[in-house]
Parts: sequence; structure tokens; C-alpha cells
Amino acid sequence: MELRVHRHFWVLIFITLLWCIFNYPIMGSLWAYSFDDGTYSHAYLVPFIIVYLFYILEEENRVLFRTQPSLVWIGLALATGVGLVLATWSQTSLLYWAASLAVLYSLIFCVFRFNVSTFFPFAFLVFIFPFWGALAVPLQSLSVYVVTAIMGLTNIPVYVENEFVTIPAGVFEIAEGCSGLRYVIVSAAISSLYIFLYLKTFRSAFIFTAVSLLGALVTNWLRIAALIVIGHETDMQSSLMTDHNNFGWYIYIPVAIFQFYIGRKLEDREHAAGKSGITSKRDLNSSLSRSALIIACGLCLVLSSSVALMVADDVANEDCSAATLTIEPRIYNYARVCSVTIEDIELVNFEFDGEHLDDKASYYLNNPIPEGFNVVRSLDTDKWNVREVRDKYTKRFLIAYRYGTSSGFYKSPFGLKKSRLKNALSSDMSSSIQWIIVPCESSCNLSNIERALQ
Repeated sequence: MELRVHRHFWVLIFITLLWCIFNYPIMGSLWAYSFDDGTYSHAYLVPFIIVYLFYILEEENRVLFRTQPSLVWIGLALATGVGLVLATWSQTSLLYWAASLAVLYSLIFCVFRFNVSTFFPFAFLVFIFPFWGALAVPLQSLSVYVVTAIMGLTNIPVYVENEFVTIPAGVFEIAEGCSGLRYVIVSAAISSLYIFLYLKTFRSAFIFTAVSLLGALVTNWLRIAALIVIGHETDMQSSLMTDHNNFGWYIYIPVAIFQFYIGRKLEDREHAAGKSGITSKRDLNSSLSRSALIIACGLCLVLSSSVALMVADDVANEDCSAATLTIEPRIYNYARVCSVTIEDIELVNFEFDGEHLDDKASYYLNNPIPEGFNVVRSLDTDKWNVREVRDKYTKRFLIAYRYGTSSGFYKSPFGLKKSRLKNALSSDMSSSIQWIIVPCESSCNLSNIERALQ
């Protein structure tokens, strides 16, 4: 009887779980880049919040089944599903994350009637997906500017160059992790949830969101400035110099309390004006269209990232001679390492088969410069990236590298990604990194390796 009473809730849960299961490669990427990343430490709370919102929808009768299939939403589910398959084959992170969300939205509204109340819990998932990293660099620059201004109000001698802040006791780096992005994401999540549950007018929503986001930024600026002052006063001996992440949350607590205080005031003002939060309730009579549910489940099964990976072409190099490397670049997730000798120079090819989403030449940890080597200068050509490097013994080398697909070779990861998008139409997920290293005898110049770069 309980299952029947809460049938909307359980169907919502069922579709969401089905979407997660059949997009497990994307769920794995979310685990690596969200749940396992300190910037997204709030991610563990989001699923519980969404389940709670599902329950609220059921209790307040805000959600209704479709009584018959909707051709519009079925068409959107089909289109977004095809987009997800192509995005998976192109291995473009932002595309397959966005496409997977679009698929979930379409599947839900194949079965349920569209309304804002039903849409919001699924829209809340955006706070798990690592789209927010694009804000890190501008927030980092803003933090450097504001902290410089704050430190100008103190008596501490400060020299700022790029993201480095130098004081007599030592040097602080305001890195991307210090941009305040984690506080911005949490504040955006809190403000959107509070607005959904309690506020109604645009004015109140705007004020509460502005206060929340400004509070997040101020928290980070105060955290950085306080750490610099503490470092100066303790001659960099405070434990906060190495473990300062929790320190920011301690500052954020009173800011969050102030946010809720403002939210309560706005809510009281709306009540006094005869307004309130979302209260639209629907008729309890809502019979599930089984055909719509079956169609949604079928589309979820067929048009998913897991199926896309299973049916993708595996383009293997049959003429592969194993490479013997004494110095290795930092390349990960490759399937094979092949080599060919061109006039005594070994050209190494790291081949990726795309069996998993991170099996790609543009994987963010891939670095053609070996560990312990420093770049001295760049000597690029039209088709190759060339670097003069130096090891810890000051011995110099020339390293040349470029990225490739079955369609050709590219100097930049951007060119590689464009080629992968084209190859996605043929389900070709292969890519490669070509790499050369030669020692410099007397001087380093392109003549050392130009015969291998033809």
C-alpha cells in the first residue's frame, strides 16, 4: 500500500537509478572528478537532497504522471540520447556530462508532466558535475586582486607577482584551488535550494542569491588574507600553512548563518505581502502511462554511454614495434607503445583505444615532459611542439610531440578534440601522442631532429 501511495516517488527513483546504471562510465568520471575532488566535497550531500526533494514532490502532490506518451519528449529523449552517444565517442568531457543530464531530463518528462517543481531536483544535479571548473581562473585572478588590496591595509611588506604573494616570512601561492570556487558552488546550491523551498518572488530570489555568492567570495578573501597574516606572525610555523582547507569552512559558518538570517527576513516579508513559497498542488488522480515508461526505459537502455563504449570501433595498429624507453614522458591510460626508427632517432607512438572515457591523448594528466625535467625554451615548428629541456644533472635534450587521430596529427589538444568530434560519427575513439627525445651534443637546435620531423 505504501508503494502505491508513493508511486510517483518510486518511479522517479527508478528512472534515476536506471540512468545511473546504464551511464556508469560517466558516473565513474563523476566519482573521480567530483566526489573524489575537494572542490566538490559537497557532492556526497546532493543525492540525499535530491531524494528528499523527490519525497517532498510526492507529499505535496506537485508531480503528475503522463496519461499517454508525449511525442515531443520522446523525440527530445531520442535526440539527446544520440547526442550522448556521439559525445561519448568524441570523449569530450563537457559534452558527455551535459548530454547525460539532458537525457535524464528528457526521460523524466517522457513519463511525468513537465513543471518547474519536477524539474528542479534534477537540475540540482548540476552541482555534482564538474562544469564549474571554468570559473576557477577568473575567480583566482579576482582573489589575487582583492587580497592584494586587503594586504595593502596592513603593515606587512607584500610583493605580488602573478599568483604569488611574497612576504618576509615566505611565499604564498594563490592557486586555482584557492580561487574560492568550492564556496561559490556551495553557496549557489544553498541559495537555489532555499529559493525553491521557501521564496517566490524574483526580488527575494535575487537578493538571497547575491548575498550568498558575495558571502562565498568574502569568505575566501578573508581566508587567504588571514593565512598570510598568520604566516607572518608565526614565521610560517603554524599548522595552517600546510592544512588550511578546513580553516575556510570555519569562516564560512557565520557567513552561512547570516545568509539564512537574510533568507528568513525575505520569507517573512513575502508572507506579510500575502505571498509564499511554491504551493501549487495538483490533482491526486494521475495514472501512469505504462507505454511511456517502457519507451523511456528502452531509450535509456539503448542510448547510453555504456552501450556507446561497447559498440565503438577499436582501431588497432597491426604494425606495432614495441618501444624501449630509458626516459619516459608522463603519459597515462594508453593501450600500446609503438616505435619506428628514423635515421637513428626513435619516434614513439603512444596509442589510445578509447575503451574507457579517460583513455585518450588529451587526458588532463598527460605530460610529454618527463618527471624531473625543466623546460628551457620552445622551438616549435608548423607541425610539432618542440621543447628544449634540462634534467636534474643539467644535461639537455630536445623533446618533440604532437597529437593524432586516424584523420591526422595536431599540435594542440584543441585540434585533437575537433578531430575526435568528426570521428565520433564513425564511432572511432582512437587517438595517439607521437613523441621524440634526443640528447643535445653541444647545442640544442632543430637541426638535431629535423630529419625526424618531416
